[in-house]
Amino acid sequence: MQVSSALDLLMEISWPAIKEAFFAIGSVAGFIAFFRPVVDSKHQRDIERSQRILDLLPEQQIIDLEPSLYQSRLVPEWMFQPFDQLAHEARTNQDSVRFSGPMSKHLRRELLGILDAYRQLRSLVQVPQWEPRSREDDDGTKGYYWDFNKEAFQDERGIPSNYAQHLDQCVDYARSIARAYQRFQITAETHLLEVPFARWLLPYRYRTHDVSQI
Repeated sequence: MQVSSALDLLMEISWPAIKEAFFAIGSVAGFIAFFRPVVDSKHQRDIERSQRILDLLPEQQIIDLEPSLYQSRLVPEWMFQPFDQLAHEARTNQDSVRFSGPMSKHLRRELLGILDAYRQLRSLVQVPQWEPRSREDDDGTKGYYWDFNKEAFQDERGIPSNYAQHLDQCVDYARSIARAYQRFQITAETHLLEVPFARWLLPYRYRTHDVSQI
């Protein structure tokens, strides 16, 4: 009898709580279902923005930047132009880089990481350490380049010094650009259903691909 009474009492207490929990879950699900088209639309728009940026900066171009700086020591001006365009768009807050979806914070952070590393690189690739040159390409068009000027590092005896450290710095910034670019790629691939877990998923994926922020 006592057991039966206890069960009845438990049912009286727990059933309203269970009903309340189901009601709360249903309310949340309804809220998500109601706003999902809006969130989905913003997320899709940010994916399109991201893809435009990745098209503007092809991955091979990012990869080729380091050897252009360190090995050939001759950087075509066209390699810098997409960065300059994106920097202008970010500075003027244009729609093309104005992320607004659920991953906006993460995408903006990595884009700014790319542009910040580029800004630091361009502060080094300047006269007199690098000289602007022009030459005619095989097809007859004139190309413009930044040519490394080793003579700018001559000491009072006329012996070049510290130029290797300068090139190492350039490479460091080129690698920072590449790492931020790859994090941007990974972030842009996040599915809408993964968004609630992005706080944990993204660091894990960055570590997996060895592109975590240093």
